Amino acid sequence: MLHSSVVKNIWLALAAALSACASESTDQSNISAGCPPSLPFAYVDQAHGFRICLPAGLTQETAQNYVAGSVQFTGFALPPKTNLRSKPLLIIPGQYDVLKSATPFGAFSANGITFERARFEEGSAGHLTLHVIYTWKRAANAVHFDFEHRSVNIYNFDPPQRPAEYDRATQIKITEQIMSTFRKL
Repeated sequence: MLHSSVVKNIWLALAAALSACASESTDQSNISAGCPPSLPFAYVDQAHGFRICLPAGLTQETAQNYVAGSVQFTGFALPPKTNLRSKPLLIIPGQYDVLKSATPFGAFSANGITFERARFEEGSAGHLTLHVIYTWKRAANAVHFDFEHRSVNIYNFDPPQRPAEYDRATQIKITEQIMSTFRKL
């Protein structure tokens, strides 16, 4: 008798867990359903109250050396045969020290939300990183979306192997397309 009671409780717990997973999966697909086909992955941050659509196939990881709750997405498509080597997206809640050196870059509005925008360039021997940062302020809190464009100096290559300079304006338009999917929860 005890054995059948234990088995019954295990089956009931398993059914409840599967039901909860199915419900959670439905919630995520409903949220993703609002994303455009070119940006089908919905990243939802319940703690900070937003959703943003991103390209499929990105890798999400905890952003190292940043405040708790920061995430990084890598794997964005790169224009072929250019000097652009990577373009991760960092999402940083709270204070973001890079902004201390950044230059205001106007504002960007989407879906009734206005983001402050700034840019900052940092370089080293042969490399340059352009930060295009969108800041969403909500009461006393802020969330920063830092699109980093990491490139190499084209003049470090012999002319026959020299890549083309990537088109910054086009890459900034891509960041605007992504930010235009931002929604408050």
